[in-house]
Amino acid sequence: MNRYFDLHFNRNIVTLYPGEYWSSAGPEMISTVLGSCVSIALFDPIAKVGGMNHFMLARDTNLDIDGSQDRLLGRFGEYAVEMLVADMEKKGASLKRCFAKVFGGGNIFNSSEPQSGRALVGAANIDFAFEYLKSHNVEIKSSDTGGNLPRKIFFDPVNAKVFLKHIDSHNPDDENFIKSKEQKYLEYLAELNHLAKGL
Repeated sequence: MNRYFDLHFNRNIVTLYPGEYWSSAGPEMISTVLGSCVSIALFDPIAKVGGMNHFMLARDTNLDIDGSQDRLLGRFGEYAVEMLVADMEKKGASLKRCFAKVFGGGNIFNSSEPQSGRALVGAANIDFAFEYLKSHNVEIKSSDTGGNLPRKIFFDPVNAKVFLKHIDSHNPDDENFIKSKEQKYLEYLAELNHLAKGL
């Protein structure tokens, strides 16, 4: 997690990395960059509390993860949403009153093979987000998911407004940086699968 002051928005920004979440009732905005990862932004219009997470995988493997390792747990959608909701509830929010916005799940390597792991991860993350929210009767106000481009998003927890930018080939430095991060992420997935098979 990183904090900085943004001159464009004239606001403090909290930047999320994979496995992290943040909620607030204050003026700071929440930002992240997404490839195949997904972010769910939640907002309670009564409590005026908003929050967002950034998860890498829909569900965990068979790994025995210590419950104290929040950032590791937060990389999995099923834990990422629960931790975000718990944090928002501490500030007076209720999931029953929240609506959601969903972003990410892109296939930024343009993998065309139907069973490509790269292509399936993003799709699985999107499916999880929509299924989880539907199962908890949370209205999805808007979404921007799938496709082949990375996304940079800014979420305002005061009013649930989202500012979204697709990072395309006109910004090669940004795109290559995100692809590098995504490649490391794919290597991480391979390591998780290897460890799970060894248990």
